[in-house]
Amino acid sequence: MAQAMSTDPRIQRTRSSLQTALLQLCKKRDLDDVSISEIAEAAGVNRTTFYQHYPDINTLLADALDSFADDAHAQLQTALPNFEEVGPGEIILRFLQHLHDNSSLYRKVFNSSSSPVLVARLTQRVSDIAEMGMRAKDFDESEMPIEVAAASQAGAIVGILSAWLKMKPLPSAETATGWVLSSLRLNEVG
Repeated sequence: MAQAMSTDPRIQRTRSSLQTALLQLCKKRDLDDVSISEIAEAAGVNRTTFYQHYPDINTLLADALDSFADDAHAQLQTALPNFEEVGPGEIILRFLQHLHDNSSLYRKVFNSSSSPVLVARLTQRVSDIAEMGMRAKDFDESEMPIEVAAASQAGAIVGILSAWLKMKPLPSAETATGWVLSSLRLNEVG
């Protein structure tokens, strides 16, 4: 989960600026090539301010990804009452478009040398979203607890995302969405 956010709007604004700066810099360069000084400068703060909020870049990255996941989660919560209208494909596509737009950053997240905490957080988020979708569709728990089914789907989806992000050239978010939806349909049949 993201670091506990202070209710002070200035702290929230600074953290958000640092997160945005990191994501913007990582669109241009690999995460390993981005320094704390560059992040601070892009966010309009100094290095001391960076360290007041984050001990290192990986923690900042984890919070930035959590913030995006929080936004996606809020979008899903909004869409759930109209789940059949919006459809899981549109919700998945929005998320995968974000991954596609930030592919160099997410490649680093899925790299075997990256922090396992980042992948664990992403997997948990995907599992939570899968569980929400299952609950919205009145999942039958007679054969398997919903938490187990959601974790199973999350594992499959994260595996697809990892393989997709390693591909060069990177297929579109629409293509990857099709793969995820196919996997979900296979899980329903199996």
